[in-house]
Amino acid sequence: MAQIDEKKTMRESVYSETEKGSASSSPDLTPTPSSWSEKSIREPHEEGIYEPETRPQSTDIERVASNVLNRIASRVTTHSLAEPGPPPDGGFKAWLQCAMAWLVVFCTWGYVNSFGTFQAYYSTNLGEIASTISWIGSIQVWVLFFLGTFAGRAMDAGYFVPTFAVGTVFQLIGIFMTSLSTKYWQLFLAQGVCTGIGSGILFTPAMALLSTYFSSHKGIAVALATTGNSAGGAIFPLIARQLLPQIGFGWTIRVLGLLNLVCLCTAGIAMKPRLPPRKSGPLVDTSAFKEIEYMLFSIGMCFHVSLKSCIYHEFTAIEKCSISCLNLRLPMFSAKLGSCTKLVLS
Repeated sequence: MAQIDEKKTMRESVYSETEKGSASSSPDLTPTPSSWSEKSIREPHEEGIYEPETRPQSTDIERVASNVLNRIASRVTTHSLAEPGPPPDGGFKAWLQCAMAWLVVFCTWGYVNSFGTFQAYYSTNLGEIASTISWIGSIQVWVLFFLGTFAGRAMDAGYFVPTFAVGTVFQLIGIFMTSLSTKYWQLFLAQGVCTGIGSGILFTPAMALLSTYFSSHKGIAVALATTGNSAGGAIFPLIARQLLPQIGFGWTIRVLGLLNLVCLCTAGIAMKPRLPPRKSGPLVDTSAFKEIEYMLFSIGMCFHVSLKSCIYHEFTAIEKCSISCLNLRLPMFSAKLGSCTKLVLS
């Protein structure tokens, strides 16, 4: 027993000495300002202490971005609009839309109808025959009608503002590129194709939007807006006739482009859709061909467009006949005075 007690005493003494040695050899780990290091500062972040603070910040950023996108979408589309009820059929806002539609028709069909002036100039300076040059105006009219179908569907889907912006860009690019063109194929692409695309995208949505503001006075409003067709067909040739001898072809077209820019920007700012998007039917509605009124209207428009496509060449032929056969030079068809073709058609 004495030996066992002695061994037990020795073990306790060794254990106590070991604890004292470890306590004396281990440094003081209590953090003090002087002992703080970059690692000790970084450790709380690595342990996720600040995660509850960073997560709400990212969520707030996402929420703000979503709100901004929703506001932009609400301004450029009509998806957020509620059903407004019956059209006002008058008043300042409704007739303002009529005036803005007039500007759109002035810049689209008015510019298209002034092609007679340009054809006379192209015949004199490009050395191409009249039938070849008339393809520029003919393609311009065809593209305008063709794209109007798809632009109208975009208007129905609630995308009037983006559609109008795209049409304005194409219209202005076509006009200003025309001012830089010196060859036939350049004029064909710039004035015939590009300007035709812009006019087609602008014309149909503008007239469709105007019709949503009127009910009983819709016919009068649309008729007033379409008078921009005749006004543009008279004003654009007059401007070109005065400026071509003074500043040349390039700057004359740029002046016409600036006039288009002012009018289209004004219309784009003032025109406001009032109806939410509506569900569109199929792209080709075969039941419409069973309506006699629609078929008669389509046939009439077919002949009208065909006449418009040929009218540029025919007027040039009449001018040549008047010069060679009758020894006359009619001011309406002369290359010097330009063409007022729309006045004759009206």
